[in-house]
Amino acid sequence: MKSVGIDIIFPWEIGLVLVIVGLIIIIIGVKQSKKEIDNFENFPLFKPTTKILFGGVLIIFGLIQLLPLLK
Repeated sequence: MKSVGIDIIFPWEIGLVLVIVGLIIIIIGVKQSKKEIDNFENFPLFKPTTKILFGGVLIIFGLIQLLPLLK
């Protein structure tokens, strides 16, 4: 079987934590995107799409760390 060429950097436990944190960030981003901003005093620091994108990257990176568990 040929290798994909993707190496792990952290142990699988850290990968699991990254996946969970990524899911939480995506949920927060989706909830925040459904709210309408009426005034600029409560303007969010990061846009909801940024949170969703960052959460997706964390999930992908965490799943790569979980690859050794498939063996």
